[in-house]
Amino acid sequence: MKKRVISGLLAVMMLLTTAFAAGGSAAEAEGQSGSTVLTYAVTLPDEYDTDQMHDAVVEQVRAVLEHRLEQLNIAGAEIAFPEDRQTVVVTLPTDTETDSVAEFLAWRNELAFTDADGKVWLTGEDVSESSLGFADDETPYIQVNFTDEGEATFAEALNAASTLTVTMDGAEIAQATAESAGENGGCTLTGSFTEDEARLYIARIAARTLPVELTLTSTETQPGEPEQPVVPAFPDIEGHWAADALGRAVALGLLNGIDGKMLPDNAVKRSEAIVILNRALGADIADSTSGLTGTPQNAWYANDLGKAIHLGLIESNDSRNFDTAATRAEAFVLLARAFVYDRAEAAEDELSAFTDTGSMTDEQRQAAAALVAAGIVNGETATTLNPQGNLTRAQFVTMLLRIAPNFPVEGETAGAQPGGTLVNTAEYELADVQSADDYIFAADTTTVQIDGAALSGRVVLKGAEDVLLTAQGNTSIGTLAADPAGTAAINVKNGSGVQTLVIAGKGGAVTFDGSVSNIEITASNREIDLSGMQADSLTVTGSGNTITVGDAVGTVSVMGGAKNNTLTINDNVDTLLAAGVGTKVDGSGKAGTVDVRAVNCEITLAADTVTENIDKGLTGVAIEMGVPTKVLPGGSLLTQVKFTGVTEEKICSAQWYQDGKPIAGFGNDNFQLTVDKISRHTTYFTFTKDMKTSVTMGFKLTYDNPSTGETEELYVEKTVPIENYSDEWYYERDVNRVLNLVSSTYRGNYTTAYAVNGDYSKTEKEIWINAKGYSSNSQYLVWINRAYQHVNVFQGSKGNWKLIKSFLVGTGAASTPTPVGVTTVSYKLASGWTTSTYTVRPVVGFYPGTGYAFHSRLCYPGTDTEYDYSAGYPVSHGCIRMYKSDINWIYNNIPVGTTVVIF
Repeated sequence: MKKRVISGLLAVMMLLTTAFAAGGSAAEAEGQSGSTVLTYAVTLPDEYDTDQMHDAVVEQVRAVLEHRLEQLNIAGAEIAFPEDRQTVVVTLPTDTETDSVAEFLAWRNELAFTDADGKVWLTGEDVSESSLGFADDETPYIQVNFTDEGEATFAEALNAASTLTVTMDGAEIAQATAESAGENGGCTLTGSFTEDEARLYIARIAARTLPVELTLTSTETQPGEPEQPVVPAFPDIEGHWAADALGRAVALGLLNGIDGKMLPDNAVKRSEAIVILNRALGADIADSTSGLTGTPQNAWYANDLGKAIHLGLIESNDSRNFDTAATRAEAFVLLARAFVYDRAEAAEDELSAFTDTGSMTDEQRQAAAALVAAGIVNGETATTLNPQGNLTRAQFVTMLLRIAPNFPVEGETAGAQPGGTLVNTAEYELADVQSADDYIFAADTTTVQIDGAALSGRVVLKGAEDVLLTAQGNTSIGTLAADPAGTAAINVKNGSGVQTLVIAGKGGAVTFDGSVSNIEITASNREIDLSGMQADSLTVTGSGNTITVGDAVGTVSVMGGAKNNTLTINDNVDTLLAAGVGTKVDGSGKAGTVDVRAVNCEITLAADTVTENIDKGLTGVAIEMGVPTKVLPGGSLLTQVKFTGVTEEKICSAQWYQDGKPIAGFGNDNFQLTVDKISRHTTYFTFTKDMKTSVTMGFKLTYDNPSTGETEELYVEKTVPIENYSDEWYYERDVNRVLNLVSSTYRGNYTTAYAVNGDYSKTEKEIWINAKGYSSNSQYLVWINRAYQHVNVFQGSKGNWKLIKSFLVGTGAASTPTPVGVTTVSYKLASGWTTSTYTVRPVVGFYPGTGYAFHSRLCYPGTDTEYDYSAGYPVSHGCIRMYKSDINWIYNNIPVGTTVVIF
């Protein structure tokens, strides 16, 4: 069987090419000279129970339509969602073939593999690739490959059903059987379709599924520039402190409302923050999101997560749920990564005023320090940053626009207002400018030319695939930060210079040629060529980089935590510090002094002096724990630890444990380990009769060894017996409590739930009945409790009664209460009582000589059919109404003469 592979994109282009060949271009046929506006009516599936799209659906529709336009290679199209949220407007650029495109955009494309019972086993989300092939007789077929999860589901489906029907929008395409299954987990679809139809199916599979139905309602041609969509008014931001920033974000297309509201004070979700940043940076390329275990692959924001991975905003194996609120600390990291606030050393002193930063990671602290220093982030109070709190949508947008208030859109000029400028054009030239503000060049930028400028702020290259920056004509730059998604080439020449060069992120190669004072490499897994640079210092904190240094440098420092970097130094270096594990340094140059502070380093560079200062970590250190022989009744436990074998002071993490679990609030990430250090912990106990008779106290010391890059741990624990109070002590305490607790007065709300949920416990009932000293002439004793409408049956003898049954009942009503007292069972009557209005049976009498008795609930006269189902509250004339099974148990088991207590 031979196969010519035709991808989904190629299938679309061939399809539309056929349309052009058949009918000529749309411009020729219709005489169009401007853009075309397609208006679609939206129909939502029944499960939405609304006719308006909410924000998540809007984003899903937008993502699918953007993908389809990209398939068709249509650039410059615009997608808008009018305020009614019931229509979608797509503006196509000039000379686009309208009819075929309009139809292609509107298809739902709901692919389904269904068994004979109608169960859908697979959808388009399970397909990773589809292609066109031809059999030996030139019959076309469609080859479908599944995702890993889809392969497993397909195999399961074929085990459960011999044949699956494959449909597209309800119309059958083919049958999938075991014979059509491929060796690699895919399947081959054959049917009555033609080659062109097969191409179309492949294109539709690749085009993804719309979550709504779109119906084309109008096609209009605009002779000139299309009208800009009207920015909707959001009533909930009128008068809001961030109204200007929110309105600006809407106008820029960064933020959409939700059902006509902006919800400015709602916590910004992780997904929302990422979508906003992607839009600001002009992100286009999405990496695989298969490693994001906490996110459904069909989430409306899934494609944006792929873009965020490509830009380095999140890691490809992030396990967080992105549909939940971001903490402030997480938002700080996103902003810092997006705008390259990335330095080799965090300015921790910027956070010294805040007392609540202990829970933050190193990256979160560094991001917060940089943003605080730049005036982007403020504390919630003078002393609190609240890193684990939430950031509102208004706050997040405000921070973004503080970073780049100068966000040019069509008709505006870069630099129109003070503050940072975000540029997302392909080519940009900056000449004869003096500025302390930032210039941020985003993903679409390919060329930056700076001539004769004095820029004391930051110049940032973020997210581009291939960008060239040239600075000349005595240009001076304060900080140049490079974090391309792909490659970057930086040339600083003709008397120009950079104070600090930061190379960050993960991506392709970065080259720098020119004069710079300090170089900071926070990047990982990049190839960095500094052959043409002149610098005072080079600091590396990232890992896995290959770095070439071609000119003299005063100091080269590979810091602790920077692993497996390879440096080639081809000129003189005054001082070389190798504190990162696995550092390799070679080259034709020479170092004055080399200080090796990490293991697995290979330094073959010539040097005048080489010293090794390897941290021994916790080797030789022991923890001694002191505890008392036992805990006395009602007492507490004082545990202390001291340390031996400490030869030098270290900053460790320390944590106390109880019964193998860390004790909340008793950890210290800045534990100063010294020779005479002692740590103490006091444990307090709540003594109960059945409490544990021992406790195990533990202490863990953790040290991140910078020389090995490993985390070292020491742990010690001891078990201490607990002496409890005597059973007699607990019984006496419980008797007094229960005697005060038990009541004979009903205080309920006349619902069954009150009696069921409020009843005394089994232990309380047994304590009370035994403490009262009741006896019985049989092995049983019955307690009618009026407070919670229960008949409690005990078995045993005086002082040793055990509860065996507890029945929900209805006692005497408030006007005819069941009398309190102690009596006995006086007679039994199987036939019960029958009147003109009811029958109750059987009957078990108590209070001899009276009409008080246990009996069933009221039945129709002469029958056992109940008509009054009251139970769980006072309802009778004084008797005890019971469920049929319960009164039958009483009748069959409780002897005459048995004691009955009514209380």
